[in-house]
Amino acid sequence: MNFLRSRPYLLIFLLASILGFSFMGSRSLFEPDEGRYTNVALMIADTNEWISLHRHPDSLHFTKPPLTYWAIAASVKTFGFNTWAARLPVALAYIFSVLMIYQLGKVFTREKPWLPALIFATSPFPFFANNYISTDFILAACETLALLCFTQYAFLKKSKFWMDAMWAGFGLAFLAKGPPGLLPLLAIIVFLWQQKDLKSLLRPIGFLAFGIIGLAWYGVVIQRHPGLLDYFIGHEVVARVADKGMQRNPEWYGPLIVYLPVFLLGALPWLAIAGKNLYANLRPLSKHTPEQRFLWLWLLLPLIVFCLSRSRMLLYVLPLFTPFALLLGNALGNFELSTKKLVWLALLVISLLGLHGLLATYNNSKDPEIFARKLLVITKEKPREIIFVEDMARYGLHLYLGSKINKVSFKPQPKDISDSQFDMPLDQALEQKPGKRIFVFKRENEQYFKTALQEKGISPIFLGVIADKNEKTSQDRLIYTIPGEF
Repeated sequence: MNFLRSRPYLLIFLLASILGFSFMGSRSLFEPDEGRYTNVALMIADTNEWISLHRHPDSLHFTKPPLTYWAIAASVKTFGFNTWAARLPVALAYIFSVLMIYQLGKVFTREKPWLPALIFATSPFPFFANNYISTDFILAACETLALLCFTQYAFLKKSKFWMDAMWAGFGLAFLAKGPPGLLPLLAIIVFLWQQKDLKSLLRPIGFLAFGIIGLAWYGVVIQRHPGLLDYFIGHEVVARVADKGMQRNPEWYGPLIVYLPVFLLGALPWLAIAGKNLYANLRPLSKHTPEQRFLWLWLLLPLIVFCLSRSRMLLYVLPLFTPFALLLGNALGNFELSTKKLVWLALLVISLLGLHGLLATYNNSKDPEIFARKLLVITKEKPREIIFVEDMARYGLHLYLGSKINKVSFKPQPKDISDSQFDMPLDQALEQKPGKRIFVFKRENEQYFKTALQEKGISPIFLGVIADKNEKTSQDRLIYTIPGEF
């Protein structure tokens, strides 16, 4: 105990490692999001095409920039095609974020720099998010890196080199998720304006670093794929901010049902302990120290943007848990690592790990690993391509079977430059080169499928059915192939 109390940084690193790597490979990929992210990354690993992103050889996928996909692709190529390797980049982003928050604590909670890192590492929201494949934790790590560099100049009075490094960090954030990665700049601009030091942002070397890291890929793919610029601006920026048609809690009360519970519950028990002191710190910004003022700007200005946007999701505010943890650490200035507190902390960690282990045992009706095992019982060998006909594609099957995933429609559909609903019509899929392909669809579409093939003089071959007993209504999947495939 005395050893740990005297070396809190070691405790933080051990905690972050235990929590970050726990049960990483125990739970199957969640569909659709984890399956979709992993599938795009596996397309990179399969083809070594690192610039143009694909969900299928015939379908481009640019709903997110490439950094997360690159990280997953590099991981699976290094450690193998498995769930553990697919989740490794997010776990590393979590651990790296904790260590960076420790360094930020030297600026904002100087007497106890370890405390904000401890709060972040053991808060439920960051903890559970670190075992979920998305762009958000890698984005959070990149933003935290940029802000760590900024604080070296703004508060520790180090050289302006750190402002160049800040721009490089924002370049990584932009490569992780595009414009949302620049939201902390709002806080930096307002703070530097208050400090009468806006000119420090104007760094030619910094702009060059941002351009090379953050913009070069965009320039290449826009040049390669005409129309992509309109897609990036119109669909991925304007529509997400202003179009309620995105159907992601667009109602006026959306922030109350999405973001408020995240902050109230996602930082327990720390928020409950620090709540009174945190409330007391809500005095006019003019009475704050520069450090406190900047933390509130860092938390509130991006949060206002998220609230005004018509697309609202829980993980959007994950990067804001960095300034939130720093504010909570600031409010808990009298917290000490006594023996009693260490026992309490151990119980908290055990509880988090227990809940995580329980979650790892959860199987839902869309579990791609279970689906893969059932499919192999029917096909006897791994299909080269799995074609989902008018059905939700289980992209996670790419990881567990190594199969290409194709999503087709009965009739031709409009095809966008990215994120089309279908990869191709069924007719086109039938014309492609055969070889270990299977067709998957709901029972209700069986007659449509048979009719479509018979019109082409093809006699479909029934292989089996994957029963779905977990849904209230029958959603069995029928498995067919055609002559010449197996």
